[in-house]
Amino acid sequence: MAEVLVGAVLRKLANFTVDKVIEKALSFYGIRAEVEKLSQELKYIKAFIEDADRKHIVEKRQMQLVKDIIDIAYDIEDAIDIFHSECPEKLKLPGILGRLGRLPKEISKIPFLYQFQQEVKQIQSRISQIKEYKETWGITTLGEDRIPQSNPQLIPTVDDSEIVGFETHRDNVVKCLLDEAYRSLAVVSIVGSGGLGKTTLARNVYNSGDVSENFGKPIWITISQAYDLLKILQDIAKDLGILSGNTEDKKELAIKIREFLEQKRYLIIFDDVWAEDFWKNIKNVMPDKNNGSRVLITTRFENVAMKADTKYNPYKLPTLDPEQSLNLFLKKAVPKMHQYPNGLPDELKSLAQEFTAKCNGLPLALIVLGSLLSTKSYDFHGWKGLLDTMSWQVDGSECIDVIATSYEYLPLAKKLCFLYFAAYPEDKHIDIEDLLRIWVTERLIPQENTRTLEETAMCFLEDLVQRSMVQVSEKGFDGSILSCRVHDVLRDLAIQKAKEINFLIVCSKPNDWMSCNKARRVAINYSSNGNELMGDYANRNIRSLLLFGEGESNLDCSKYKLLRVLGCITGWSQVLRNFKGLPHLRYLKLNSEIEGQEREFGEWIRSMKYLETLDLGISRHGDLSKWIWQVKTLRHAILSYYSGYNTQAPPTSADLTNLQTLLNVNYGESRPASGPPNITQVRNLRIEVRNFSMELITLLHNLKHLVNLDIRGISGIDLGKIIWKNFPFYENLKCLVLRDDTLPPHLIDGNETLVLRDDTLLPHLIFLDLQGFKFVSDPLSVLQKLQNLKTLYIFSKKEKVLMSWRFRCSAGGFKQLEELVIDNLMVDEWEIERGAMPMLKKLAVQFCDPLRVPLELVHLPSLEDLEWRSSLNNCTKLC
Repeated sequence: MAEVLVGAVLRKLANFTVDKVIEKALSFYGIRAEVEKLSQELKYIKAFIEDADRKHIVEKRQMQLVKDIIDIAYDIEDAIDIFHSECPEKLKLPGILGRLGRLPKEISKIPFLYQFQQEVKQIQSRISQIKEYKETWGITTLGEDRIPQSNPQLIPTVDDSEIVGFETHRDNVVKCLLDEAYRSLAVVSIVGSGGLGKTTLARNVYNSGDVSENFGKPIWITISQAYDLLKILQDIAKDLGILSGNTEDKKELAIKIREFLEQKRYLIIFDDVWAEDFWKNIKNVMPDKNNGSRVLITTRFENVAMKADTKYNPYKLPTLDPEQSLNLFLKKAVPKMHQYPNGLPDELKSLAQEFTAKCNGLPLALIVLGSLLSTKSYDFHGWKGLLDTMSWQVDGSECIDVIATSYEYLPLAKKLCFLYFAAYPEDKHIDIEDLLRIWVTERLIPQENTRTLEETAMCFLEDLVQRSMVQVSEKGFDGSILSCRVHDVLRDLAIQKAKEINFLIVCSKPNDWMSCNKARRVAINYSSNGNELMGDYANRNIRSLLLFGEGESNLDCSKYKLLRVLGCITGWSQVLRNFKGLPHLRYLKLNSEIEGQEREFGEWIRSMKYLETLDLGISRHGDLSKWIWQVKTLRHAILSYYSGYNTQAPPTSADLTNLQTLLNVNYGESRPASGPPNITQVRNLRIEVRNFSMELITLLHNLKHLVNLDIRGISGIDLGKIIWKNFPFYENLKCLVLRDDTLPPHLIDGNETLVLRDDTLLPHLIFLDLQGFKFVSDPLSVLQKLQNLKTLYIFSKKEKVLMSWRFRCSAGGFKQLEELVIDNLMVDEWEIERGAMPMLKKLAVQFCDPLRVPLELVHLPSLEDLEWRSSLNNCTKLC
């Protein structure tokens, strides 16, 4: 992994003297030769690290040497960035090139040049010491005997929820939950070591049809090691739909929850409980109405289970037997088993049995190890080569050594990407867009000619998923990953490895800052209401600061000159004490009140030369357009989500050739007619249209890469002038959201009557959301011809028209549609022919009186979830 860091420093050194002023100044004082020598030494170091990685060294003395090299790479990067931050003000003056000869001959009289020279000499001295160890450690340059690490072809993964042997365990747990002989409230506990599949088993129970039939939708709450009782109560109240505002009174919340649950037969699942006192602190919230309500707990510790209600003995989840282990392992290692009609060759089956024996029946170990084998060719030598490198043992209580093997065989760049998961709190569902942007900002992703950095980053993530090192939490309308999580055992590994090389430190409490004096990246995973965000122990050369939890605190920007990533991922309002400093900032995500400080904040943003991501989605602010569109390096601009935002879209003069994401901006009333801004690379666009104009059409005609388009308008805008097939993104657009009180642009014939025209439909649309429109004819009869459409939302204007009509879905219509939501349309009948909507899984129809539930719904083979609301019956849940 260190090769990536050293390689980045080498690139930075290579570009260091590109500027003529810097080059001449360094040459004038003899520093350039020292920089070039340093670059040569780093090439040796890079080979050192590559060789160490090839040999998978594990000796402590060798690992310490690698850590020392990583520290050197960090220090070189710090010296270069500090030099750059001071150089423009002190060297780049008018005529400086001609006056260099009249500057002091003694470098000691120019402090920042002298300091840089001394730092370079000190680093060279440290490198010389490392070179002396070359013969001692026997480190050579990178050889050709490296074991192949990865097969570039992605192989479909097996659903981990279908772990072999779990059906019986699920049925046993469900039997306890539904035990009619015991009607009092009782706790059922699932106990087992890390990686044994407790959460997977609980998920299978959660999704059981018998459970939903008897309890309705269970409540799922993740606890983890350090639990916050207030947050748990808030999560329960949110799930029940009884939390208004941000109530912070535990007693009040507890009373509300108890009163609500007294009317229900409920099931609450508390996943991953560690503390013995948990049930003692939560049990008073759980009413016992002698109606068979239950609580399900998963925990690693039997003593935690015994502290709860002991009516049912803790369900001790056993390890898998050898046959089950082999079956699960082969599902991951050889997902295309059909390639072997006569069964796996004996030599491979023998090796597979040896692999599974090392995993000792732990499902997580089997899944991760099998996924690692799936990246290699199915031959004896490939499998045997990996088996021979495994010297670890698994004792049944943990499987981190197995996971570490898979980690060691990751390609170098992907190791660092994996280590970033250490920053996120345990069991956190991680937003993919945030994660990938940070990876790109941190320069962890290599540039490829045919893909954007973000696209390559997504490929990295998909590879980690395919290796079962990352779990998918939620997928989008097009099957892409929206959020993910890592198993707590994998997170423990990431934290351990990240700490070993000072890559990232996790602060779980304020005192943890004392161990961060060398860390380049820090993640805060605790909540605080203190005045100071960072303690005196924090490294002033810190590069990344990620904030989780809740609280109000301040960060003095002037102290952390090299900060590149500042992300308030959740909570933490009022983070910045002042808008000054941070000249190297590339990623900024804030939750701060900027309203009233737009000028000060805008001037600060405009001064940033490297800013790539500006995310103010959960902040409140006014118009920032005078400043932010002057930052030419922007790749992602997300403005306030709140209604009333008024940041104007980029002006004609804007030159934002790197911009890919532009969300929540106004396309104002007075746009110049001189042409669109240079934002041709935009892929995701969300705008509010206050005045329809040809300038908007011109803008859209320049967005050939557009994939997601969201237009939110105000009544009176004539969107009917838009003809979609004339736009360059016509065949690329996947998601279209139109929210307005007027007619949708591709559904209008120029007057007040809605007419659907086939020739304007977007052929590759997957997601369509139409809100606030007056429908006076059946929209489904034409929309059903969108053969790639998977999700369709139709919300009519609240003012219903005085006529009604019928829906009609023909055989073969909506071939791919999986989710359909219709709201507030006047419909008499709905005719559904056999063969229509064959893939539909979820249907919600709300307030479409006088429409009644059509009998033809029984012919929809894939329908799983049906919700029907009307003014006559508030809600009917039919599936």
